[in-house]
Amino acid sequence: MFSLARHAATRAVPRGAARMVGSRMNSSASWQPVLKPGALPVYDEALAYIEEDAAALRKKIEETKQSGDVQEDYLDALEIVSEINRPHVRTQFAKGDYDLRQPVFRHLREQAWRLGGALERLVERIQLMHVLPDVVPSITPTVDLEVLYGEGAGIGDHGGRGGSVHPGVFLDPALVRTIRLRQTREAPTIRATVFHKDTRKYTIMLVDPDAPCEDSQSFKTYVHWLVTDVPLSLQESNIPSGHPHKLAYVPPHPQCGTPYHRYTMLLFEQQPDTSVGDVAREGVQVQTFAEQNGLTLRGIHFWRAQWSDQNKTVISQIYKDVLQVPEPRFGRVARQDRLKDELGQRHSKYY
Repeated sequence: MFSLARHAATRAVPRGAARMVGSRMNSSASWQPVLKPGALPVYDEALAYIEEDAAALRKKIEETKQSGDVQEDYLDALEIVSEINRPHVRTQFAKGDYDLRQPVFRHLREQAWRLGGALERLVERIQLMHVLPDVVPSITPTVDLEVLYGEGAGIGDHGGRGGSVHPGVFLDPALVRTIRLRQTREAPTIRATVFHKDTRKYTIMLVDPDAPCEDSQSFKTYVHWLVTDVPLSLQESNIPSGHPHKLAYVPPHPQCGTPYHRYTMLLFEQQPDTSVGDVAREGVQVQTFAEQNGLTLRGIHFWRAQWSDQNKTVISQIYKDVLQVPEPRFGRVARQDRLKDELGQRHSKYY
């Protein structure tokens, strides 16, 4: 039934560009045919056929409603098929001027995410860079989770001027290319596009699975941010900046001498009428935490950062002002030379 929408939904559309335009779709008055009437008869005939088909389907929708005892999903499917080929609907969607409460736009938005490359790139990179299974064992994403630092077209593999961060890219904690890109010392804007009609509560969790652990000479998971009881719906997709948190935001601070860190943003759906318990900053097992609190992982995102001479001042300032602990430095243990004695004199390996 939805095959008619598949081709158009893969066209590039700015993620998160949707703007609420009211309870009804804009009229076709904002769209004008490419050709003047009479210039190409087959073009006029195609437009007329599309409108006749849409009118017939709308009539069927009304008849189905009057018959009673009809599933809402079936009516939504009929509305999608009736509207999806209309030129002004496609134009609104391409411009990002649409309302997700309308089934056709909700369908196009979800298909654009699933088939347009964004979801494929996310899944590829969380597997390639071992976010799975280092952070969580598995996930089937159902929510389009975006992380934004500043404003702009987006921060991709080759940089950008701010906006939506592509999965897996490097973000320098000290980097501010323009006024539109802010430091990661400030909490990012989180945009979660859900595709369910009702309002549900979610938990946002930002973790670093690559925090060094001196005791085990390995790595541990550090929780940078934990926000619970976040209501999300078709109308509400942004995480409110002043929403209460379980753990306040701690800026990324990759330590000197460590490999790059994978800062992973997780979106969990909460059970109705339940609350999320407290969690320690360090050494948390994400999967255990989710199971204990009845959380279901719905969305994931991550970026990378690494200590460098360019950002060492900012990272040192985070340790001083935010963490208020001495900044550690790590490195490889010097290899012992077995041919040297206590005085540092080198001898032959044969005696």
